[in-house]
Amino acid sequence: MIVILWAFTLFHLVVGAASLGLAVRLLTPEERALWRSPVALLIAELLCWIYPVVAFVGASAAWRAYSEGHHLAMPMLIAPIAWLLIMGLVFAIVDFAEDGILGNTRELGN
Repeated sequence: MIVILWAFTLFHLVVGAASLGLAVRLLTPEERALWRSPVALLIAELLCWIYPVVAFVGASAAWRAYSEGHHLAMPMLIAPIAWLLIMGLVFAIVDFAEDGILGNTRELGN
């Protein structure tokens, strides 16, 4: 169990750091100019800013539950991944609703 807790904690640490890096990049005018859909940009910003907080809370609660002997440590640790899945699905729905094509919400930079 401890190996799984460490693996998911490290996963959340790496993905959370990458998410924060992308969130900061989304604040730049150059990056914002590449987005065709303001709604998709908003969803991407929400995903990037909120995930690190959710991951930190989930990992902290999971380690606390594990140290107290509760059986809910794994669901608490996996819960932040549900945030990624739900927001990814919402992003895909908005992207498809905008123009009927998946993956066309951001232009390629030169």
